[in-house]
Amino acid sequence: MPYLAPKLLYTFLFACQGSAPVYLALFYSSQLGLKSDQIGLLVAIAPFISAIACPLWTAVADKTKTHRYIMCIVHTLATLAIVSVMGISVAVQHAEPETERSKLTVTLVTITSVCFAFFGVPVGPLVDGGVLKILGRNKDQYGRQRMFGSISFGVASCLVGFITDWTNDMNAIFYVYAISAVCFIIVAGSTQFKTEKLDTFIRRPFLQQQQQQVNPLIPKRTKAAPVPFASSSTSTAHSGSSDGSTTSSGGEGPTRTDSKLHRKIKQFQLDYSTYDDDDEFEATQIRQNEIQRLIQFATESSIIEAVNLSNPPASRRRYSGVNLDEVANATQQPTSLIELLKQPHVLLFFMTMMLMGASLNMVISFLFIFLKQDLGASSSVVGLTGLVGSVTELLFFFYSRDLIRLFGIKSLIILGHVLTIVRVFSYTILPKGPSGANVALGLHLLNGVAFSALWGAGVVQADELAPPSLQATSQGLLAAMYAGVGAGLGSLMGGVIYERAGPHAMFYAAIGLTSLSLELYLEANTRWGITDMLRWTYRMTVRMYTWTQHVRGRGRAVPRWSGPRREGRIRLRGDGDDD
Repeated sequence: MPYLAPKLLYTFLFACQGSAPVYLALFYSSQLGLKSDQIGLLVAIAPFISAIACPLWTAVADKTKTHRYIMCIVHTLATLAIVSVMGISVAVQHAEPETERSKLTVTLVTITSVCFAFFGVPVGPLVDGGVLKILGRNKDQYGRQRMFGSISFGVASCLVGFITDWTNDMNAIFYVYAISAVCFIIVAGSTQFKTEKLDTFIRRPFLQQQQQQVNPLIPKRTKAAPVPFASSSTSTAHSGSSDGSTTSSGGEGPTRTDSKLHRKIKQFQLDYSTYDDDDEFEATQIRQNEIQRLIQFATESSIIEAVNLSNPPASRRRYSGVNLDEVANATQQPTSLIELLKQPHVLLFFMTMMLMGASLNMVISFLFIFLKQDLGASSSVVGLTGLVGSVTELLFFFYSRDLIRLFGIKSLIILGHVLTIVRVFSYTILPKGPSGANVALGLHLLNGVAFSALWGAGVVQADELAPPSLQATSQGLLAAMYAGVGAGLGSLMGGVIYERAGPHAMFYAAIGLTSLSLELYLEANTRWGITDMLRWTYRMTVRMYTWTQHVRGRGRAVPRWSGPRREGRIRLRGDGDDD
């Protein structure tokens, strides 16, 4: 199987992500007795810490050229940090009184959360960078490797739910994480993060065969050739002299012809290789910058980020209805991030993504607690939510290009907003009990579609809004606003509202944020915003009033007498008057 190591890396990495991290909020509530506002603060740590940790560890790995060692060390420390949460209840059980025990619990959980965010979240970008190095020029195969991570996330989340329900022990989430982490460390430690030479066995013979058909003068490549073109031309010259065939009348003719051909081919090969190396280096640097800027999700599955990494900006731009070359010629392109954000439609777009990040993370952070405590769902049903969400994300991933081409970027982003509002509002009217939990599981299908549509189309639009010199910066800002600032604020706000007003109030707050985000997007990108609707309503009101007055005859001038002028008073002709 080609590229087996990337597939195994993503499989075991997302098995870890689908086991303990997604159940931490539920573990904090049921096993440690933490309040919702405290849980919101702890969950919000990861997005803010990752904004510092991701660039730091990726820079260290690139600087020291010890990619796999850094990956193994960091993931080992992250595993120790998250598994140690399992022993907090034992460590604080002798603390008295209750207030001191609560303070000690919060302190220990905060320490472990900070350590896990600092060491655990950067593993994702490190794996992405290593996988892209292995793929080399075949970066369009990234999505096929990342797909195994999404499948593993859903299966692990479902498996952990069944194990927890069967054993009635929440510590099972840490056992699954530890086993998956050991497998990941073994695979990472035995992987060479270098480009696999698939081109040598697949592409180059086909390319050489095509060259032979186009130009028969290009010599064939031999196995004993240390330098492909030089040795092949030399062997051709020797074979030609041994067979006694000549191309010109002089004895030096074949040698001169072969030497000239050798120099031309060698020069062509040198220029072509230099061009490929520079192009590959530039593309690699752009994608490495994108990876370093992208803040990975610690508690949810995401495969649509592959749209950003597998499709180069040029191919993504053709799916939009905007010709950026004409726009660039008509207006001066921004040269810095500040100049880019001065454009109102760009600023409103990033504010939209920040609000949606806050809304979605507010719901995701406390969804398991809501299902378990308010609806009475079993651990098996709770575990199935990850698998259900992954299925819809996979479907959208495979058809993302066709959907963008068919419906457009703006329509998909609006669809993500609408489906989020429908799903969150449905949570507020669910009945308590197993029936409500099953309906909530079905509603989670909408989450996969909504998130995939929103993030996939958002990545493409962020690329189109920025000039070529700021495309990586635009992607980094998108990830920071959505998964960093937005996710952190959503967890904080959700925890406070959930604790003081209940889950329904938190859902209504999420609906409000989503509605505000939708309004900002409509104002900046369509003609269906509130201000546009108000202008349309005002114009239609004025037109209706004018038309009504016209029909009633008001406001029209009395027609003047246009006949011949006569002296005296006007006489009306009676019935008895003659003509």
